[in-house]
Amino acid sequence: MPSNLKDKIHNLLHPLTHTSLDTEPNRIAGLEIPRGEGLSKSQRINIALDGLSERQLAELAIRFANEHGDMDLNEAGRKVLDADAPPLTRITRRDVARVFEADLAGDADLLEMVERNFALSHPLDGIFSAGVKSLRDQINENMVRNPGIWSVEDLFREIGALDCSRTRFAGLLQDAIHPLARSGEMQQRTVSALNRVLVRDGYELSPDGQESGHPIYALRQVARGVSGRPKNLIFASRGPKPELGFADAINNDIVVLSGQDSCLIFDRPISPDGLRWSELTAWWSGQVPGGDALSLGRRLQESLASDAEKNVFSTYFKAYRRGLGDRLPALLPQVYLHYDPAIVKTLRNRLPLPRQRMDFLLLMPARQRVVIEVDGKHHFAEGNQASLKVYSEMVSADRELRLAGYEIYRFGANELVGSRAKMVIIDFFDKLFRIHGLTND
Repeated sequence: MPSNLKDKIHNLLHPLTHTSLDTEPNRIAGLEIPRGEGLSKSQRINIALDGLSERQLAELAIRFANEHGDMDLNEAGRKVLDADAPPLTRITRRDVARVFEADLAGDADLLEMVERNFALSHPLDGIFSAGVKSLRDQINENMVRNPGIWSVEDLFREIGALDCSRTRFAGLLQDAIHPLARSGEMQQRTVSALNRVLVRDGYELSPDGQESGHPIYALRQVARGVSGRPKNLIFASRGPKPELGFADAINNDIVVLSGQDSCLIFDRPISPDGLRWSELTAWWSGQVPGGDALSLGRRLQESLASDAEKNVFSTYFKAYRRGLGDRLPALLPQVYLHYDPAIVKTLRNRLPLPRQRMDFLLLMPARQRVVIEVDGKHHFAEGNQASLKVYSEMVSADRELRLAGYEIYRFGANELVGSRAKMVIIDFFDKLFRIHGLTND
């Protein structure tokens, strides 16, 4: 790629006169073309470009391309810079197209939208000849004059959107969900549907300002989640800590040695989309004869110790189970984060691990793990005395979790009881789901 990019820049600059080479490359892109008696134009350009890194060549190519309206050169530079971030695969781009079905532009002009990002003047086979229609003519005939002949997936295939640079693809996608194309509820539904596809490659459409009160979205990498994949969830603790062993240490397969009634252990594979309530219910039905969502909810509530925690749990499901349906993330109560074996009390020279359990955990798409803590007096005090030591241990454990990629949200227990509790809880989850691309349709 570097030599190809170098050749493209060389071919763009070579038609300039010696005099223009003295000034124009520097004006446009900050590229100094050396002078030297007896040097040809090719030699001067090659000296200027030799030794530049792949990224430097790409940045030069984009500056020159923008000045000259050279879409192909711009694309060559963008593809080099794309290597700095995870790829947006053909599979994901195809599935993005399928979200739109046969309507990419919505209320906007399709040809104008596509032509802002892709060259449409050339024919499908790349040869200008009598009777061969340009891409623009083909799109007009198959999607504008006769809607539905081509799907958006067909369009992406013909214009090269399945293989183009991520930046060019992002430009087309952002135009398709711009308020001029889609607004209000339609925009929100489309963004949510697209984000469920894009998150598989680590991307999302996130708010990037407003125009006339309407949100504008940009394609960005999803915020860093927790590395690794969950293997065992030990949760819904309602009594003494169970004693665990490894049935197979190589595979990290856990066996409950005693106390199995005090906790639940979810050991099924968890997908990149996180853990949903529907998946947890399906697992529960295989654990308990006749187990269903209602009995699972009752079992999880048994692990909740305070009215504040019970309000979070009950309000969550009442407010979101119907609207989010199968997309509803499972709200897991009393989840063990660190696990010390029972024998820890007999060990010397080692303190127990801090933050043994989390009040609630949500496993969201893109490896995002959300911790919700309900803080009572014991989070800040020893007995009835305020304790800086206890508080310091808590905030230190929070820092370590955040550095590992977790999101942590704390509530004072008094916020979650009383007449305003429901409003506080729903307001929090509305905002949280909006951040993570989930809407309560």
